Amino acid sequence: MRNKTLKKIVTITLSTILSAGILVGCAAQAAPATSDPEDAAAQEVQVTEGEQDADATEPAEVRTIYAVTGASPRPFTYYGDDNELTGQNIELVTAIFDKLPQYELVWEVTDFPSIFAGLDSDKYQLGVNNFAKNPERAEKYIFTDPIFSNAYIIVYRKDLELPEKLDFPDLAGLNYVGQTAINGTTAIENFNDENPDKLININYTEEDLNVQLSDIEAGKYDFLIIDKPMYWGFYQPEFGYDLNTADLAGYGVGEGLDSYLIVSKTAENEQLVKDINAALKEVVEEGTSKELNEKYFGDDYSPSYN
Repeated sequence: MRNKTLKKIVTITLSTILSAGILVGCAAQAAPATSDPEDAAAQEVQVTEGEQDADATEPAEVRTIYAVTGASPRPFTYYGDDNELTGQNIELVTAIFDKLPQYELVWEVTDFPSIFAGLDSDKYQLGVNNFAKNPERAEKYIFTDPIFSNAYIIVYRKDLELPEKLDFPDLAGLNYVGQTAINGTTAIENFNDENPDKLININYTEEDLNVQLSDIEAGKYDFLIIDKPMYWGFYQPEFGYDLNTADLAGYGVGEGLDSYLIVSKTAENEQLVKDINAALKEVVEEGTSKELNEKYFGDDYSPSYN
């Protein structure tokens, strides 16, 4: 477009000069015109190539990606003191898309069930909420590579004597507290089904985790199961509970409890997942993931690409 405008300006200027008769007697000589067809063709090729180079500098079309979160639980995703969306998941995804100029990232916040409804309809392309992988979700959505390696721990009353690393049989007869359908509650339900002679007492609740932990501290319940980075990254430093913790066998770092981003299942989004995975690997290898994990969790839970 700029070349065409320039040609137009030159043409108008020359026409004006010629009409005024100013070129008569001019000392400068114009380049002789050629009648050679090959020279003319070469000139035309040069112009065409120049126009192509100009077009090549035009920016490629940028695709808008709508990322959705429930803004909970902390420290994965939440509103900070300035009422801005933040958290380990949020900052990590932002760092990933900083490496992907072909996409514009737009954040949306909704209630947790609506995340899945929006992904199902492709209203949202990217789900960001400390998601674990299970067979049901894997059938409906595309999972990225792991964004960090999660782990579960037991948080229990100070007066109980339990091993530093325990298994479910060590908890037989104790009172567990937790919400329905979460991973810890489901794991205990499965254990009880398979071990009716070593039942763990389940106390279902819809109370906030802070209330549950306070109830354990007060002796109302014996223990709960919680994400290790969640407990040490937020709840313990924020509220200072006087409670003990223990690792849970089979649920430690590197034992398959990774967290992921989920993407709506469309053909177009298959390339999106490839691009996210490539940028995620860079973010991990350059140390940005480690910095964010230590900031929010107090330790590094970055996935391994060995």
